[in-house]
Amino acid sequence: MTKGATGQRKPAGWRAARAAADPAVRRPRRRGAESRRRILEATFELAHELGYQGTSISKVVERSGLPASSVYWHFADKDALFAAMIRHSFAQWAASLPRWSAPGGTVSRRDELARRIRSAIASIATSPEFWRLGLVLSLQRQPAELQARRLFKQIRRRVIANMAEFWRQVLPGRPGRRTVGLPERLARITMATADGLFVAAQIDSRHDHERLADLLADMLESVAVRFS
Repeated sequence: MTKGATGQRKPAGWRAARAAADPAVRRPRRRGAESRRRILEATFELAHELGYQGTSISKVVERSGLPASSVYWHFADKDALFAAMIRHSFAQWAASLPRWSAPGGTVSRRDELARRIRSAIASIATSPEFWRLGLVLSLQRQPAELQARRLFKQIRRRVIANMAEFWRQVLPGRPGRRTVGLPERLARITMATADGLFVAAQIDSRHDHERLADLLADMLESVAVRFS
C-alpha cells in the first residue's frame, strides 16, 4: 500500500492499473511493439536475401528505417536479434499447421494422417522462408552454436514430439508388442521427408504436393501396421 496526496493508502498495483488506463502511457508501449515488429520483419527479409553472415545490424537499421539505438534497445546483439526473429516467424508459420492429436469420429488413421501431412507440406511450400532460414542456420559451421540455431532445433524437436505422441495414440496393436521407439521413428521419418521435399521444391517447383503427401501417408501406414 502507498499513500496518495490525501494521505489515504492506495491499493497495491494502482500504478499498473493507472498506466493501463492512461493513453499517454499506452502510446509509447504501442510504438515500442511496432518498432520491434519492424525490426524483426526487416531482419527476416535480409536473412532470406543475404543469410546470417550477410545480415548486419547496420543493414537492419537501413531496411527498417529505425535508428541503431532502437535495435539495441530491443536486442542485445545480432544473435539475440536472430533468435527473436526465428521465434516470431515460427509463431506466424505454425498458426497454419495442423495439430497432431488423435483423430476423432470415424476418420481412418491413414486418411487423417494424409490430411495432416498435406497441410504441413503445403505450409512449407507456400511459406518457405522460415524453413529455409532454419535449415541454413542448422547447416552452418560456427565456432560456437548460435542462439538462433539452438532455438530452431528446439522447435523441430517439439514438432517431432507432437507427431510421436500422435503415433502413440493411433498405432494399432498393444504397446508392449510394438517395435521399440516406433512412434519416434515414424515422427522422425516424417520430418526428414518434409525436409527433403522442401529442398526438392526449391530446386524444382513442379511437384504435386498432395500426391506426395498421399504417398508418404501410405508408406507410413504400411510401416505402422507391419511393426505394431
